[in-house]
Amino acid sequence: MTTMDNSIVPPPYIPKQHVVFRCKVDNRMYKWPIIMWCIFDVIIFIAAPTILWGLFAVLWSAAPLLAVVLLARYIWGNVTYVIDDNVLRISTPLKSLAINIDGIKKIRRGKFWVESRRNYSAAYIKLRIIYDRSNYVYISPEDEESFVNTLQAINPNIEYSSERGLKS
Repeated sequence: MTTMDNSIVPPPYIPKQHVVFRCKVDNRMYKWPIIMWCIFDVIIFIAAPTILWGLFAVLWSAAPLLAVVLLARYIWGNVTYVIDDNVLRISTPLKSLAINIDGIKKIRRGKFWVESRRNYSAAYIKLRIIYDRSNYVYISPEDEESFVNTLQAINPNIEYSSERGLKS
């Protein structure tokens, strides 16, 4: 006669996902301020009464520009997109946002004119994530394909599209 073991068997362990993506920082973001600074300095140098005053004005304007560029590089270099179980956490040194992945409706890749309060990206080509009813946010992960695939693995209802002719 066989006896049956009535011990309780725990459910199988399902590992939680914890994936971290870094922000892609497009170096073209820094070219325009530097070009504008150079044009401004040429105008100041030409308008200065002497060469010495012109050199002094150019050097005086370089310190604030350098500080702004270094601060921007620090901020954008520390942006992370963390997929933690069922939540997408977007973190910067200045602000953060948590989005329920089940609430994400669409992801669109393209070049967008963005508002500062919704921008968590440092590249010209961004991903626009539309979540809940009509909320949206812009991000730029380094590995876009892996990022989108990870989100779609958690929520297969996410629609993904891209503008035509976009290259990395």
